Amino acid sequence: MLKIQHTLGMLYVTVRIHVKVEDFPVNNVTLFESVSNGEAMDVSAPKPVQPSVQNVSKLSVGIALPPVKKNVLEDEVDRTLEHETGRIERGRDAFCQHGTNSRCVRCSALEPFDEKYLAEHNIKHMSFHASLRKLGSTADRGKYAQLDDIMCTLKPGCPNHPPDLEGGCPRCRPGAITLNRQPYRHVDNVEFENPQIVERFLNYWRITGNQRAGHLYGWYKPHKDVPLGIKAVVAAIYEPPQQNRREGIKFLDDPMEETVNTVAKEFGLQRVGWIFTDLVTEDPQKGTVKNFRNKETFFLSAQECILAGKLQAKHPNPCKYSSEGRFGSKFTTVCVTGDENHQVHMEGYQVSNQCMSLARDNVLIPTRDAPELGYVREPEKNRYVPDVFYKLEVRPL
Repeated sequence: MLKIQHTLGMLYVTVRIHVKVEDFPVNNVTLFESVSNGEAMDVSAPKPVQPSVQNVSKLSVGIALPPVKKNVLEDEVDRTLEHETGRIERGRDAFCQHGTNSRCVRCSALEPFDEKYLAEHNIKHMSFHASLRKLGSTADRGKYAQLDDIMCTLKPGCPNHPPDLEGGCPRCRPGAITLNRQPYRHVDNVEFENPQIVERFLNYWRITGNQRAGHLYGWYKPHKDVPLGIKAVVAAIYEPPQQNRREGIKFLDDPMEETVNTVAKEFGLQRVGWIFTDLVTEDPQKGTVKNFRNKETFFLSAQECILAGKLQAKHPNPCKYSSEGRFGSKFTTVCVTGDENHQVHMEGYQVSNQCMSLARDNVLIPTRDAPELGYVREPEKNRYVPDVFYKLEVRPL
């Protein structure tokens, strides 16, 4: 059985995004206190030492990867980061023996994908633009890099056989898939513009005790705590029609979806993710909630991973370095649940590009009795399912 949750092992299908609410603990079931100075509420992780990133002109900077589709309109944040080197400036080291106008290996600028720097600053995944720089720094300058989402279905319109041929042919069948850990993430941080946005959203759970879900609308901007990072800024939560229970949520058809998207676009907003609650009151007097999402159980259930993958596939990331004009997704998933201190806590996630493609093509199915487990769908007469493999790291006892 294939385990598709976010775990501490080698198989990674979800990518955690920094979201933190420890500075705003629950007090009588109140998640946040209002900010008197009107500043935006940042729910990012504890900020490391902020790197100094060089900003240079478009003429002197560029990703070495050749654009495959030049007519693709990328997001504004991507166009902004494309013109930055992302190099991390370092000060003069105690062992430097040169003048102030010189550099050596101890004080020269680091690349945004430097593994030692990322490990020292507890950055688990490099940013997507840092991964593009890494691809362009190889000997072939990224000439043979493929930035295309995998396909898990038969290629339509194959001329070698009738369209109703069961299983297709070797030319139109997708190859076997080996799940790999994704070293980068498309979004590194989620920030809520105002604490009242979350307050209003949680009021439904406070009153009814039922779970609630909503769509996040906002925009993307550079995130300075991660070299060439991207932050999703949430300005509004739209709660579509849904059936709410204490155990779960079911989305209903939304006749206003297109209207909401049109109005949001007029205000310069776009759908940047979705949010859902999984809260169970533990002590109403203390305002505590139960903690059942942790490394001993799961962070996201298989069903939530699959739904997140399908939503990410519906909101692809425009990318001119892909032959399809899109690669991955910036769409985020925010879960509101109880932390280890039994306080209301928010965690942000993204599933990997592989998981997104598997969910998009209906390859994955959740189990009924174990929420953290899922399995690969069995092939059917009219549905081809590729082989899916994964690697296990064998460690000595």
